[in-house]
Amino acid sequence: MLSELIHARPRLVLLALGIFCLASVGAAVLLGHLFALEVCAMCWFQRLAFLTAGTGFLLAAAAPRAAILTQRLGELGLLIGLASAARQSWLLLHPAEASGHCGAGLLYYLQIGNYEAFLQAGLLGGVECAENQPLLLGLYLPQWSLLAFCSIGALYLIWWLSQRRALPAR
Repeated sequence: MLSELIHARPRLVLLALGIFCLASVGAAVLLGHLFALEVCAMCWFQRLAFLTAGTGFLLAAAAPRAAILTQRLGELGLLIGLASAARQSWLLLHPAEASGHCGAGLLYYLQIGNYEAFLQAGLLGGVECAENQPLLLGLYLPQWSLLAFCSIGALYLIWWLSQRRALPAR
């Protein structure tokens, strides 16, 4: 039943993945407000990655003719977010390895066109990104983010592989 639904309605799967990405951003914002957390550069970067992935998947669901391009946008968002969340989770467990500061902030780097500093702050972080955060059900927020990126990525990969197997041979 489920495999029939996945093959018959691929746009529904992409819609669900996009909603999952946007819901992850909403959860991060809500938890940030509940715990009064300062949002570091890596957290902003992960939110942008969720938004990029969600936008890509939603556009792929809405415009099937552009699905290849928009799905790649979603994949890029997932991979970049996964890298950032993995690095921040590692920094939280090894705070002595954090070096330097994130700098002026992601938006400032975008405004002045310093994309190298933007990527460095978002992917490598700094001391602010390794500060202790409150635990939520035994995990830090970046670890929840990592779990969400892995879950969405695994679901997408399973769906994509099932779609590839369903294609007729050329």
